[in-house]
Amino acid sequence: MFNQDNPDFRSDQNDPFGEDFFLVPSEEEIRARAEYMLGENRDYLRHYVELAIWYAQDNPDLVKVLLPLLWLWEAVDPQWLAEASFMTVRDVRNLTESEPVMTFNCLDCGTELADKSRLQEIGMQHSLEDYCGDKTKNTPPVNLLCGPCHQQRKDHDEQQANLDRKRYQALLAEYRTRPYEDRRQTREWKVLKRQIHRRDGYRCRLCGHDDVQLHVHHRTYATYAEERLEDLITLCRSCHAHFHFLSEAS
Repeated sequence: MFNQDNPDFRSDQNDPFGEDFFLVPSEEEIRARAEYMLGENRDYLRHYVELAIWYAQDNPDLVKVLLPLLWLWEAVDPQWLAEASFMTVRDVRNLTESEPVMTFNCLDCGTELADKSRLQEIGMQHSLEDYCGDKTKNTPPVNLLCGPCHQQRKDHDEQQANLDRKRYQALLAEYRTRPYEDRRQTREWKVLKRQIHRRDGYRCRLCGHDDVQLHVHHRTYATYAEERLEDLITLCRSCHAHFHFLSEAS
């Protein structure tokens, strides 16, 4: 063991390569520290929760206010509340239900959402905060809708998806009737062509030249106008013409 009388002793032995050296702790060390910290924090939290309940024992009205508040604190274990107040968890739950701190209503029809467990209430509060905090969300969280309204939205979404699918198929069928030369002048084709050339490194996949005019070749026309990346390949003008010549000749 090193000590100050030992010539090999270094005060910075935990930093053996100097002040600029940083040694990342092992995953086991980090996890052990995290678990220790979690346990310590839970013990302290439980201690102060118990103190608060014990101080309120002489005032039944205060207990009726305190327990419902602590019941909805996610970090507080309901068993702590029961043991500190000399009750069962069911008794604590019944008390909190008789003195509700928060209420939740369906965001579509306004009907009160009943039959909620503790975890459901906590989840609904999180959903409400997230929804109000994110102005880009257009659809209310499912747990803030009643059963009938949720089903109506689900039916509406299915009808909209079915309509969109039919419209897409109609547009696709109409698009496919356009002459190939006309399609090559569209923005859609330019986007597709640029993506294929970029994927292939802006060179012909057959001869490897990158200083020539490049084309996009269809490996199959079965997916025409719905091409996937693997359906297309970059060929130079010469290789493209040669490929089609061989195909026609065969």
